[in-house]
Amino acid sequence: MSRNELAESVNAWIFRERGRIVELSGNYIGKLERGLFRWPGDDCRAGLRAVLGTATDAELGFRRPDRGPGAVTTMVANEPSTPVSAGAREEVDDVLRRTFLANASLAGVGTAVSLEMARHGLNQAMAEGAAADIADWYEIVREYGEIHVTDTSSRLHELLLTDVLILQLALGQTANPARRRRFYEIGALLSHYMAQAVGDLGQRREAMRWWRTARLAADASGDLRTMLYIRGRAAIREIYDGRSPTSILESIGEADELMATGPVAGLPSLLAARAQSYALLGRAEEAESDLRTLRDVFAELPSDMTACHGWHCWAYPEERVRFTESFVYSHLGNVAAAEAAQQAALCLYPPNIVRGPTQIELQRALCHVRDGDCAEGARHAINTVNRLPAEYRTRFVMGLSEQVYEAIPSEERGSAAVADLRELIRSDAIAQQRRVIRS
Repeated sequence: MSRNELAESVNAWIFRERGRIVELSGNYIGKLERGLFRWPGDDCRAGLRAVLGTATDAELGFRRPDRGPGAVTTMVANEPSTPVSAGAREEVDDVLRRTFLANASLAGVGTAVSLEMARHGLNQAMAEGAAADIADWYEIVREYGEIHVTDTSSRLHELLLTDVLILQLALGQTANPARRRRFYEIGALLSHYMAQAVGDLGQRREAMRWWRTARLAADASGDLRTMLYIRGRAAIREIYDGRSPTSILESIGEADELMATGPVAGLPSLLAARAQSYALLGRAEEAESDLRTLRDVFAELPSDMTACHGWHCWAYPEERVRFTESFVYSHLGNVAAAEAAQQAALCLYPPNIVRGPTQIELQRALCHVRDGDCAEGARHAINTVNRLPAEYRTRFVMGLSEQVYEAIPSEERGSAAVADLRELIRSDAIAQQRRVIRS
């Protein structure tokens, strides 16, 4: 259902049920999505509820103006140095509301939302319901951490959409500051999965917006570990999206104070991103320094964090340290050290994880190039990518393939193998653009 179709359906409902003629437009629906109008008239709200199948205004993300946050800033409990701006909270709410209005009419979403609403309602009805429901949300995040490496990006997008919509409803119905902070933390973690999913589907602009929401939600939560984690994952992603290493380092530098005062459990991704960015610039000394710091931090992590292989903020197993070593040494041309790290990483990955070993093989291809055998490097990269179905070729895979190609000297790019690698990368980019157009 397009915006115009939604507007026409609401107009028809109001005329049929209330006997009044209104002329809502698709443009007006767009303004509702963007939050330009936060509390439309009674007829409009009633029509939207009827057409979209919701029971309350809160489910549509509408709140009376006097129910919004009253203070300009709120000091987070137990974090006296962390101011949470009302503007940041409102922007997070705005993104979630836009998501609801833009997607609530999609086929199948309404049913899934209704089912999850009923389940969360049951959680709330139980003894200590609020605490039980928050715990359930954390389990949902953990579930995404498990399936993030096994499901396709399109499937992840569908699953995440339902939970993001439900979280938006929960925020609209929750006034308790401590509970809202926990919801913002969960929103940050769900948003970072959504950012990666839509980015892998070729929607780069939308992905950037979701990363911004993830960071805003993390900051609004006041949870230092989540704030560090989101910044680290965003920096890692930018490496594969092709952002310049210098710009990535500048972004990481903005978190220096947070890194100095935050918990050790939030540091690994930022340290890994910084080491990899230095390696891409050929700055071996700084890259080695960050590798040493990463190893030291890993030694301080709790055992339940290092034993878990999920992709969430409560996990950082040893293979990720070895992966970072492999990346750094491959780009610096230290082939012997890279091969040792690659072998160690491959022995540590669980059998159900495909992306990590695939990336390691692409780093092996890069080592061939650094060792002077560009044709073998190109062939190894091609064979590695071709073993993956197209729907699993995320930016974490294709970004590394591009790095292999870019490492090949221009005078070597005329060989058949290198030309085939270039064509593989080009074909994948074209296929991704077609998927974006179809969506």
